[in-house]
Amino acid sequence: MRARTLIGLGLGALSAFACSGPSDHSTPPGDAHGGNGAGGVLATGGSGTGGNGASGRAGEGSGVAGRGGSSSSTGGSGDGLGGSSVSVGGSAAGQAMSAGGALAGSGGMRAGSAGSGGKAAAGRGGSSAAGGRATGGIGGTGGSTSGGTAGQSASGPIATFSGPLATGINFLDDKGDRVNAHGGGTIKEGDTYYLHGEYFLSTTTSNDFNGFSMYSSKDLATWKWEKMILPQQPAKSELGPNRKGERPHIVKCPSTGEFVLFAHAASEDYSTDREVVYATSPTVNGDYTYMGLLLSSAGAKAEHSDMSALSDGDNAYVVTESGHVYTLAADCHSWVSDKSYSAVNGDSGGSESPTVFKAGNTYYWIGSYKTGWRANNNFYSTAPAMTGPWTYQGYLAPVVDPTDQTSDQRTWLSQSTWVIPVAGTTGTTYVYWGDHWDGNQDTTAPGVHNYLATYVFQPLVFTGTAIGLPQYLDGWKLDVGAGTWSPP
Repeated sequence: MRARTLIGLGLGALSAFACSGPSDHSTPPGDAHGGNGAGGVLATGGSGTGGNGASGRAGEGSGVAGRGGSSSSTGGSGDGLGGSSVSVGGSAAGQAMSAGGALAGSGGMRAGSAGSGGKAAAGRGGSSAAGGRATGGIGGTGGSTSGGTAGQSASGPIATFSGPLATGINFLDDKGDRVNAHGGGTIKEGDTYYLHGEYFLSTTTSNDFNGFSMYSSKDLATWKWEKMILPQQPAKSELGPNRKGERPHIVKCPSTGEFVLFAHAASEDYSTDREVVYATSPTVNGDYTYMGLLLSSAGAKAEHSDMSALSDGDNAYVVTESGHVYTLAADCHSWVSDKSYSAVNGDSGGSESPTVFKAGNTYYWIGSYKTGWRANNNFYSTAPAMTGPWTYQGYLAPVVDPTDQTSDQRTWLSQSTWVIPVAGTTGTTYVYWGDHWDGNQDTTAPGVHNYLATYVFQPLVFTGTAIGLPQYLDGWKLDVGAGTWSPP
């Protein structure tokens, strides 16, 4: 069954899709929570051309229009009508429309934010649009609950993720093709997320390197094809024909602003040679120039398989499946130190698909058991700094039998690849991205049709500094403007 991916767009401060549970569902200790606006309830469905929001109490700054239509209000009129989901392929830029031009889907709630020159009256966490001001807002976690003034709009897209456990989410791009970028990462520039990963061909089952692809999105649910940012390289290159090229991750070098893509290259047998390589581009979605091996100043290679890369403040790192942390030089073109932390691999003896991110004051390292392309029980470790000490914490998702590395859940039939922080005006949601490899329940030939792989996008749940994926959500909403999520 093809999964449906919907996105609803609100114009103004958004509230209905804020997490209804405890605040630590999405935001770990150390991240501030803002308040949610309390606005009108959006109507279900409907269509129209140029329809204006109904006049009401100050709060809504604009209405919602159908194809070609637009709506606006001055002084805070327009309080609760309109707003809905649009199907894949719809767009929103001052108007909301579906592929047919009519508003479709179900509505939600929208916060009362001030329109041009308007003022939101006693908005609970209300936030300002152009010229507006919210009064009586709720402060962040641990802050005062009186006299808050919103500093920015909470408006932004609301994405709905939908995909059953058995199939995962089959994202389609703006051309109607399957999103084909796996084993990679995301990087955010401005208000846009750039997903990059391995591009698999439908004409082969060898999984040899064909190129690294890129897609862009403002909501993580609807994707635009950008380009093949790094194609197959000439013969005898580490990323040439009949070679493996995997786990691309892009870092914006802290000291130079250059975008550097790091990846794992290897021979077809994964053992004759394996190394970390890199490529560079002045823009995030540009054509990356292959630079070759990532070496130390003494010419030593980083010889590993699965890897990842991240920046943190003034530093950038490459991390590997065997627990190595390579600190990069200032220009991110070489490495200056190599330290190993065996604790991050728990009892696995060496993991696959390392994923490292920071939330609050804690660093998290997710890895999976070595079962090739099959899904398995991912686990994680924590540390107060990239340099440790790292402490193994256990499984990320429920496990039927701890001695069975391929239990029914197997991290919801996925293998970790990246965690996407979605920071908004109210909090931060950390979205787990796992690859749902085709044939991941098959013990005979999993991974031979990787072009059919789908995705598992799930919100990480925080309990103090512990993280988990306690249940699989086959449908959930992400408010990108607020940085919050909610069940369906």
